[in-house]
Amino acid sequence: MAKGYQNYRGRRSLGSWLLIILLVLVLAAACLFLFAQLNASYADDGRIYLELPYFGRVYLPTPAPSQPEEEEDPEPAAPPVQLVIDDPEPTPEPEPEPEPEPVDLFGEHHLAELSALPGDGVELTQGLAAQGASGFVYTVRNNAGEIFWASPTGQPKAVKTGEEETERLRAFCGTEGLLSVARFNVLHDSYYAFANMKDAAICQKGGYVWYDNHSYHWLEPEKELARQYVTGLAAECAQLGFDELLLEELCYPTRGNTYKIGYQNNTMEKKDALAQLLTEIRAAVEPYGTKVSLLLTEAQLAGENQEESGVDLATLLPLVDGVYVQAADLAALAAPEGAESWPEVVLMTAEPGENENWCIPAA
Repeated sequence: MAKGYQNYRGRRSLGSWLLIILLVLVLAAACLFLFAQLNASYADDGRIYLELPYFGRVYLPTPAPSQPEEEEDPEPAAPPVQLVIDDPEPTPEPEPEPEPEPVDLFGEHHLAELSALPGDGVELTQGLAAQGASGFVYTVRNNAGEIFWASPTGQPKAVKTGEEETERLRAFCGTEGLLSVARFNVLHDSYYAFANMKDAAICQKGGYVWYDNHSYHWLEPEKELARQYVTGLAAECAQLGFDELLLEELCYPTRGNTYKIGYQNNTMEKKDALAQLLTEIRAAVEPYGTKVSLLLTEAQLAGENQEESGVDLATLLPLVDGVYVQAADLAALAAPEGAESWPEVVLMTAEPGENENWCIPAA
């Protein structure tokens, strides 16, 4: 045998031995299974046993019967969820503040305007009754500044009525059951303005008295002398016994060459000057219990030419007790913007109304 050579014939590897052992175990298990199948029997009590030589009957272990798992009491089901969707409560709207009730002057205004004073009280009451009126309107001062009672303070040339007629007017104002209204033009005045142009009148830029398209002059409400003259005349009307003072043309002029007017020295806004004059008129007639009303045109009520006329209803209406409106249809008119409340409204109409305040203008 050559040196270094070894004969390995007959040797087996570890893997071969393991395979042989596994096969033997499998064969033994198979034989044991076949033996048990051939020799296994069931006893009367249901157990399995083998008949083995020399050992006799050998019982095989029987697995204990499986006990049924006790079912746990199910947890009580949760009550069903009730989904309630509440409608959000609407935010309550603030209750509107009640509108102030209009001022009740003397009950219903059913008036007829007099073109001239009647001869006596009987004629007056009969004439009013024929028209369905319960009171009268009498012009005591017109748009020329003429005065129709014996005024002791009026511009002498402006006074057109004597003492006798004044006393008759005083008697008419004192008639029980009749509403007496004095129609009083405030600032349209050709007598006092011309006589006191520097201290009382609306003047041109050059200083001479201004005149409108009818050649009439106007008083300047910002000037103190003009206010004193007007308030003095208003107090005299109240002393005559009139129940109500109806102010006409409480405004600045809007007709004619208004661009010629010299407002450069004025220190107040027009609306404030008018409000100051109106306040002073009220103070002058208050001691006599006389109401103060304002006569407006349809254009003034609509706010036209407000900057030029100075008629700001939000400023003036709270200062008066009533408003007379020269309009064909009062229902079609809108309430003036900015005015806090409406005073009593009297419609100047050609035909008497049924359930409203009305005044029939003089023919």
